[in-house]
Amino acid sequence: MSLSVALADANVLLPRTLRDYVVYSAKVGAFQVHWSQSILDEVSRNLVKIFGLSADDTAELEIRLGEYLPQALVAVRPRDLKVVDKVDMDSKDRHVVAAALSAKASILVTDNVRDFPREWLADRGIELLTAADLLVRLATDHPEELKKAHALTVGASPKTEDAILDTLENQIGKKATDKVRAVLATGPEAQSESASGD
Repeated sequence: MSLSVALADANVLLPRTLRDYVVYSAKVGAFQVHWSQSILDEVSRNLVKIFGLSADDTAELEIRLGEYLPQALVAVRPRDLKVVDKVDMDSKDRHVVAAALSAKASILVTDNVRDFPREWLADRGIELLTAADLLVRLATDHPEELKKAHALTVGASPKTEDAILDTLENQIGKKATDKVRAVLATGPEAQSESASGD
């Protein structure tokens, strides 16, 4: 299955390096990415709690994400909230599934897969992927877009390319990152103007 419409959970958007790969891959056309306001709120809370960012910092990040991918924010429909209210799953994650339904997502990306109803989602045409799964899928199905996203990630970061890949490895594991490295080794990275901010 090729990537088309993905709903990103908060844990995928929380680490900057992983978030950059996801956001930039969507920007260059590998897939469409969506999130809800509730997901962004969770990202902001954790950026403050875990990384010590200020409320102003997180508000600025939300603004930049919205400006960079204006179609990404999905309004969760009340009927989708009602549907997932009956699903046997952790109540705190129901809003994520509802957002996936409202976004008409074919993929839900989360590193908390064990708390999501895989079969229930599959019955509704939604594939459950981890962030590592997503990057491997990008490397396999969209290598050129991944190269472009990597170039944008490097261009927007004060870190070296090697440091960025090492950080990515810490976030998604060596196996998936090696797939990314293999794609990058197949040719020069595409040069493109990077977005500032996130």
